[in-house]
Formats: sequence, C-alpha cells, structure tokens
Amino acid sequence: MSTRPKVLLDTSAILTHLLDEPGADAVQQHLSAGPDHAHIAAPTLAELERRLADFVRDDAERDNILDQYCRTLCTLVGVDRASVEASIHLRRKSRNRLPLVDALIAGCALRDGMVLVHRDEHLAGIPSKILAQERLPEHNPGPES
Repeated sequence: MSTRPKVLLDTSAILTHLLDEPGADAVQQHLSAGPDHAHIAAPTLAELERRLADFVRDDAERDNILDQYCRTLCTLVGVDRASVEASIHLRRKSRNRLPLVDALIAGCALRDGMVLVHRDEHLAGIPSKILAQERLPEHNPGPES
C-alpha cells in the first residue's frame, strides 16, 4: 500500500484555497487528507497574517482564519537549525532570488522530506531534484478584479 507524501503548504497555497483561486481544489484535496498529511511552516503564520490584513480588516476574524489553518486543517512545523541550514542550501541552489521567509518555509519542507505546494515564482527557482514541489496554476485576475 503506497501512501501519499506529506505536503507543506506555502502561504501562496493557503491564499489560493482561502480565495478560491485556480488550484484551490488541489489544496482542498491535501487539506481533506487531514493534518497528518497537510503541514504549514511557522513563518507562514506571520506572512499569512500580513497578507490577510489586506482584505480581512477584523483582527479576530484574521485570528480565526489563522487558527483554522494552523491548528485544525494542518499540522504546524517549526523552524530549527536543520531547517535554517536547509534554507541556506536552497538559497544557494535556487535559480531565482529566494527571499528569507520563502527560504525558511522551503527549508522546513526539505528538512522533513515533504512536497512543497505553492504558486510562487521565487520558489519555482529551486531545482525539483533538490526539493519536491507541486506548483499551483498562476492566478491572473482580469481587469474587473
């Protein structure tokens, strides 16, 4: 019996799901598999809270959304020395500039042998032979968005 590899959902994947953008169904499949399958890295909390502030004005509502993703739908994984060292390795190997938060999130995925689920051009620059990735479709809002 083969088991699906565990996934680490990047901030872009959470936002894709939350905003029901293209790729939300793929993220939902991961979330439906439960918190033993779907994970979120601690740096995602800070990044997600900042991004939520753009369209969710109420602090309590933002806190509720964060709580849903990091406690109910996913397992929260922390940053430690191994994930920081993995992030340094990934930054050195990436074809693109890799911002620190993205590197730390990817480092957590590499440390734990998880597939990184994202829709982020920065993360796409990490060679797939180094870090397994599932890239969600780009969201190109029309003029009305």
